[in-house]
Amino acid sequence: MSDDLRWNAVGTIHEWKDGEGRVVTVGARRIAVFRTGDRFRALKDSCPHAGVSLASGYLADDNVICPAHAWAFNLDDGRCTQGPAACAAVAYAVRVVAEQVEIGVA
Repeated sequence: MSDDLRWNAVGTIHEWKDGEGRVVTVGARRIAVFRTGDRFRALKDSCPHAGVSLASGYLADDNVICPAHAWAFNLDDGRCTQGPAACAAVAYAVRVVAEQVEIGVA
């Protein structure tokens, strides 16, 4: 992770259920944060195809599936795994410090 990131606390680990996505706001950014087991990952909360909230999608095999047109985006890097390869979601760095979930933004 880059030392150039500003880390923003967005909640405690207990605020997410396993397999759940939730929208948080960091400045003017709407970010979908997902919990899978003990891992937390984050994408811009907007499908690059239809603008639909990705936080309301469902999780499958380390991907979030857009509820509008079933395009899939990898939770680690935002690449589109089902749909046009050039249509990626923006991914954000996430860390957990003392049970606090933090999002890194440049």
